[in-house]
Amino acid sequence: MNSWHLDVRGLQLVVREFSDHTEGTPIVCLHGWLDHGMAFAKVAANQPGRWMSLDQRGFGQSDHIGAGGYYHFADLLPDVDALIHHLGGKVHLVGHSMGGTVASMYAAVRPEKVEKLVVAEGLGAIEWGEPTMVNKIRDHLDQIRRPPGAVRIGSIEEATERLMKRHDGLTADFARQLAEHGTVKDEGGLRWSFDPLHMVRGPYPFREKAYLQFLEAIQAPTLVVWGTKSWYPDEIRTLRANTIPNAQVATLEGGHMLPYDNPEALGQLVTRHLQG
Repeated sequence: MNSWHLDVRGLQLVVREFSDHTEGTPIVCLHGWLDHGMAFAKVAANQPGRWMSLDQRGFGQSDHIGAGGYYHFADLLPDVDALIHHLGGKVHLVGHSMGGTVASMYAAVRPEKVEKLVVAEGLGAIEWGEPTMVNKIRDHLDQIRRPPGAVRIGSIEEATERLMKRHDGLTADFARQLAEHGTVKDEGGLRWSFDPLHMVRGPYPFREKAYLQFLEAIQAPTLVVWGTKSWYPDEIRTLRANTIPNAQVATLEGGHMLPYDNPEALGQLVTRHLQG
């Protein structure tokens, strides 16, 4: 396993490769919210092909945005575009949670770049309740004015314990790997490496009609994977998966965090889809 940096308009983003393979179509993995690229380490383990993951901006070991900025889906897409342009040719795209949404949107707008697509527990956000635009903007202004500070942690051991308590499917070894990659030391001690700005509520609603237009535009053969304990409502899972023109649907034992709960089975599903 090795890592390298990709410069995207002044931001240094970390790309981590999980194998020594250099031939074949790259398999680019995009992680979920408050996660990082190491989440795919066990998914990729013992699977054929050139697997790699991107620490998306403000996550893992990648740079945070500059002062005065904010994170939107539209800001994440150019980073993926830059990575794929750097690699040259087509890629297979694999996304989990937030990364699945990014992957599906990218596959829609750059169909010539995506050979096959896999989304695991990641077909768009869900607007619980019906927040008005007035309330969303008000909440955003309140939170952006006083954004949360860095989330401190006492030690790598404590970070490991917290991850294992939060995610039942993690082994101790993998949890420690995630903790090591997902924390950083600074003048104040050890903290989770993600930018706390990610926890500020966004100003824009998730628009179902607009997202369905993305799904309709996907041309790549697609595998949609849900967990048996998915928090996506059944009607949303069915509607969004059925909107993709060439999609197959599979279910794995586990919850929303399938790369943690059932990584080996997820890796096998991905491989069968990519080789099919």
